Amino acid sequence: MIVRDEEPWIARCLASVHEGVNEIIVADTGSRDRTLDIARSFGATILQFPWKESFAEARNYSLAHATGKWILWMDADEELAAGDALKLQIVSTLQDYKLAALETIHFNGLYRPQADEAYRLSQCRLFRNGEGVHFTGVIHEQLSWPGTNNREDTSTPFQLPVRLLHYGYLQSVTSLKSKHDRNLKLLQEAVTNHPNPDPWSLYHIASEYQRVGKYALAFQQVNLAIAASLGQTRLPPSLFYKLKYGCLVAMGSFKEGWPGIDKAISLYPDYVDLHLYKGCILMHTGQIEAAISAFEHCLTLGENALQYMVLKGAGTFYPCYYIGNCYVLCGMSGEASIWYRRALEYSPSFTEASEKLSHLEEEMRAVEDDSSGNHSFCSLYLQQTSLRCNTTRENSWSVITLLCKEDGPLSALRKWAANWQLFADQWIVIGAGIEEEANKLAGELGATVLPLPSEEEPSKLWERLEGLLTSPYVLWLNPYDEVDGEDREALAAMKSSQASLHSMLSLNLCLQEGEVEQAYWKVRRNRLAARETILGCNPISGEFIALPEAFMESSEITLVRRKPSTIEEN
Repeated sequence: MIVRDEEPWIARCLASVHEGVNEIIVADTGSRDRTLDIARSFGATILQFPWKESFAEARNYSLAHATGKWILWMDADEELAAGDALKLQIVSTLQDYKLAALETIHFNGLYRPQADEAYRLSQCRLFRNGEGVHFTGVIHEQLSWPGTNNREDTSTPFQLPVRLLHYGYLQSVTSLKSKHDRNLKLLQEAVTNHPNPDPWSLYHIASEYQRVGKYALAFQQVNLAIAASLGQTRLPPSLFYKLKYGCLVAMGSFKEGWPGIDKAISLYPDYVDLHLYKGCILMHTGQIEAAISAFEHCLTLGENALQYMVLKGAGTFYPCYYIGNCYVLCGMSGEASIWYRRALEYSPSFTEASEKLSHLEEEMRAVEDDSSGNHSFCSLYLQQTSLRCNTTRENSWSVITLLCKEDGPLSALRKWAANWQLFADQWIVIGAGIEEEANKLAGELGATVLPLPSEEEPSKLWERLEGLLTSPYVLWLNPYDEVDGEDREALAAMKSSQASLHSMLSLNLCLQEGEVEQAYWKVRRNRLAARETILGCNPISGEFIALPEAFMESSEITLVRRKPSTIEEN
């Protein structure tokens, strides 16, 4: 790993991987926070490497100190899925491979990682030591093979059953780290006055523009990347075409996308994302029947061709949603409703589909509704004293939750909060752009509201929170986190007897209902802690950061995030 000021992230990263590796090497380029103290608490070897405006140089310096037969490379804003660390040891049994790949999941939403807001890709993250494999590129560095700057290798990597979760492209993270400005500066320096600029550098410049919504500039740059690849008599990578047509769709330039996208599809016929863009282009140019056919083909392809970077939902709920839109354009509301429901079967939290379905159902009810149109609504009462068990000062808990503007509706938040009142002797609501409904909930809970400025470093938040706490133990919850059955009883038992509570407790978290059995999105989060063992908190990942000397323990208690798709207030 190479790091700099990664205090909010590094403990989570190293906790997820340390059981599966034999040594941890951290090359530091100038940290000023507690990053290195936390790394040392995991037994890491610390290397100091002065920053030279090149990520590849720092990576290669760390490689020179690795003693293991295999090398895994990670970033601090990544973690392995729960239970996957020991599976890394499979590489020790491989005889005929020098490379191994993991499935990487890159979250790309606004604030919190959501299961259905991500890209998936099989990526080579392990390689045999001593084979001359190294990194190239001042930024977005990639593996290169001996004797060449080529970023490709004819060897087929072994696919490990390991999932790596990446949070660095959540918009809240990129804004906190000012990644865009830093990345763009380094990339532009790499191509300026270069007679034959690297196509990947041009692509990453385009990607930076696309990430901040400058689609016209991104489109211009990605075309330069494609031209540079062709100038080197090389096939432009699939990602180049994905970015090109993604920009056209985002700009609403649908006519410009047709029929050129068919040429890209001819190069990568099994890339479902390109077929999804094709369907959108056809739909917006009035070719409805052809669009439906394109979206149906997406469902046939599915979304498991992970040699490509695949948008979660490109082969499931997105084409269903767009087919529904096609039938709306044709005036076929009944057919549209069927497809919106099918999209919600794939993704119960898919807001766009639930809103379209709700709108269609409202139109149908309006025909049959009585003249008054009035509906009664019975609020859930949230008086804390009526729902809380008797507690003493010694085992009281403060519950902290972060509310974003997309966390409504109020009726669902009320119901969720009522289920947690048993555990809350104090509520603290962190407001990240919350609106009227969330403020109303905070008032009903009697909660202290703490605004979270978008530019504030996560490491600063705990300093403000600590002065508000009234309980010796602290539980972090995100909206719609739930605990059921025996797990709820176990958590209640912990609250009744603080003697059974470890100083820092890690709980299992499943990000979406329906994923529990698959354990696909299962991660561990430090959610429950004695106040004095907390170094800080990370509002983006929703967890506490432990003091390096704190005793940490994993619990089998599982939280399930069940964000409602539709709520009826009746």
